[in-house]
Amino acid sequence: MHVASSTFAADDVASRSDRIGRGIALALAVYLTLVTWPIWRHTAASGATLPLVVHLTILGYTLVLLAAPVRLRRPALDWLTLTIGPVMYIELRWIIAGLGLPHRDSVVVGWERLLFPTNPSATLAPRLHVASVSELLHLAYASYYLLIYLPPIALFLRGRREAFVSTMLALTVVYGVCFVTYALFPVDGPRYLVGAAAAPEGPIRSFVLTLLDRGSSRGTAFPSSHVAASVVSSLCALRFQRRVGIAVTLVTAALIVATVYGGFHYAVDALVGVILGGLTWLVSAGILEKLASRAAQSATAA
Repeated sequence: MHVASSTFAADDVASRSDRIGRGIALALAVYLTLVTWPIWRHTAASGATLPLVVHLTILGYTLVLLAAPVRLRRPALDWLTLTIGPVMYIELRWIIAGLGLPHRDSVVVGWERLLFPTNPSATLAPRLHVASVSELLHLAYASYYLLIYLPPIALFLRGRREAFVSTMLALTVVYGVCFVTYALFPVDGPRYLVGAAAAPEGPIRSFVLTLLDRGSSRGTAFPSSHVAASVVSSLCALRFQRRVGIAVTLVTAALIVATVYGGFHYAVDALVGVILGGLTWLVSAGILEKLASRAAQSATAA
């Protein structure tokens, strides 16, 4: 009886994880479908076909996964957000250009002046002009992808699929909110308008600046997705793997400071990123609790 009950519970967890994974893919497919129009507009205006080809490729990949048999699509579906996420970020530059909405730096700067006596993105680095501090903060900023990818990889390798899928859900929600905000409320950020902050030079800082020059998308400053996603990753890791979570949280705290210290974001961008990350985690946890509660009620009724 106990074995049968345990098997039923495991099957229920697997089924719930599959539903969450499919829901994530559906949400991504809807988003990718909606943003096809501004990317097509950008392609028509610029004459460059690569943006549209890249976009249709990841949209097609997502639709194929949704149509594939469950056993074949499960691993790819589980990793979908982190597989196509970097490409989705890059194509924001085409979406923002295609929509052609005005950039709202003046609005965010107004909020900055209301909340802070000085401009932290311009004054923090000169006030804390220490090479070792600068390099450590820029290292934390450069560790962003490690903060996002390593905790889910650890869960995946340990076979904790429900915790893994739960983390993917939270990351998908936070990226979705950020990306939609960028499209409708583009903000360039101080690095584009006045340049990076006057921090001490160093090899790590130089690497970060080169990386941003090559990979960042203009108009994606508010809120900071680096901060929001790192906060989500920290909270999920603290919930599912505490030791990993503590390490991720410490680096995330340094990353939050680094986004402003380096002049990559306004302080408001980082502040809203922290709030958004926390709210996203709460919403995602609430969704998971409701799904688990419904499953328990169904099991009891059966």
